[in-house]
Amino acid sequence: MVSFTTSAPLQHAVAQISGRTPLGSVLKSAEWELVPAELRMRAMFSAQVQNERILAEAQQRIQQRIKLERSTLADGTEGALMNRGRFIEEMRQILSEEGYKRGEAKAGSLMDLKSTRRLGLIWDMNLAQAQGYARWKTDQSATGLEMEPCYELIRVASRKEPRDWPMVWLEHGGKFHGAAGPDYPLAMGRMIALKTDPIWRYISRFNSPWPPFDWDSGMGLTGIDRDEAEDLGVIGPDDVLSPLHRPFNDGYSMALTGIPDSGLERLRSQFGDSILIDGDAISIHTPTTPLSDAIQSASPEPSISARARAIADAGRDQILGLGSGNDAAPWPRGFDTSTTTPEVLASTSAVAVGRKLLYHELWHGSAESADAFSGLIRSFLPDEVAVMVQDNHIHAWRPDLLTLTPEAIQALSVANENGVLLGYGQNMGVSPYVTVIIKDAEGHVIGGFQAPAATAKVYAASRAKDFSDAMGQPVRVLINGKEVAL
Repeated sequence: MVSFTTSAPLQHAVAQISGRTPLGSVLKSAEWELVPAELRMRAMFSAQVQNERILAEAQQRIQQRIKLERSTLADGTEGALMNRGRFIEEMRQILSEEGYKRGEAKAGSLMDLKSTRRLGLIWDMNLAQAQGYARWKTDQSATGLEMEPCYELIRVASRKEPRDWPMVWLEHGGKFHGAAGPDYPLAMGRMIALKTDPIWRYISRFNSPWPPFDWDSGMGLTGIDRDEAEDLGVIGPDDVLSPLHRPFNDGYSMALTGIPDSGLERLRSQFGDSILIDGDAISIHTPTTPLSDAIQSASPEPSISARARAIADAGRDQILGLGSGNDAAPWPRGFDTSTTTPEVLASTSAVAVGRKLLYHELWHGSAESADAFSGLIRSFLPDEVAVMVQDNHIHAWRPDLLTLTPEAIQALSVANENGVLLGYGQNMGVSPYVTVIIKDAEGHVIGGFQAPAATAKVYAASRAKDFSDAMGQPVRVLINGKEVAL
């Protein structure tokens, strides 16, 4: 069981939990283990839990514990910290409110979401992962690597049937150093490696270089200082370690069978072009063409939102520079560009950062003005975005993320069968559907589309994020005329 006993919140642990996105799916634990670790680290999930309110409520309570936030009582006074027992009690109440039924799961088993075992495991594992990540981030500083360049794998809690960790270590290429310790006296030595050694990911069931390394394993890490590490021959006197900022491998791909299209859309909205979704396969993705210097200068490691805003700002400057009185403008004199600019900037910038697969506009002007408009968006989009105009259909997409041929893209758009690529969840006119309207803060309509009735909120949230990033301000969303909170 994990207990946060610090007097102040662990900054990196807070970030690790608060930065997660609740993601409901039908995947089992073993299937989730195959999902790339960077994605698992940024998704709040539990095996075969599809209800995202349950996941969000669990996340909020775990986050409350890590932040050391106390509840506020009815009389306004400060209550107790969130703890394991209270978490289980409150989550059981929420499950009842959501109409949870055990189904074929055995009462009290790990398959029973209301059981102490299952809820306790959710609490323990999420706290342990947050704590492990927080320590790993701290230890990856230049000072931390110099003072203690190595970890030793040790037992921190006893188990009735402990795994043979020296064998796990050996099978994954780990080297032994010094004399064996009391936990494993028959081993060939101590399980010690550099903090930057990939062995820590190799021995992990979750492909992450920090504990926990397996479900309820009882194993943890202790730091080995520089002098001892040199004496054991793990590191040389002149060796200098470089901090790891990305502990996972690019290109690592596994199947996501069982996650619905709405879940994939949420992943795309959350991770943008850092992932590649190809059918049911998903992988960590590095764009083949670097983003422009102007976008990179937004920050040393610009977030998706910062990059989208920089692209939209560049586009806004271009559009304003081609006022309706300019003969080079694609629109007629006197045309009010404020009515179309938000949608153009939101959609094209979302394509550029990988949140949206395709931008499509059926231009109702002349062929010459369609060419002029496609040239306009080409002028502010990064080089890795392809722009095409054909028969007044204007498209923008990332060939590294959407691998359809230009001919196939054109055919889908002409047939009104590109709704999924546009991030709307379904094609135009498919029933049943609901109407999503996006408005700016003043109530002006700036976007809209048809979406699947059951999952409209997912697609509405993704597209609202496109608009809010492009405009630098929040937007309002209506589904079938009723405003909804996202």
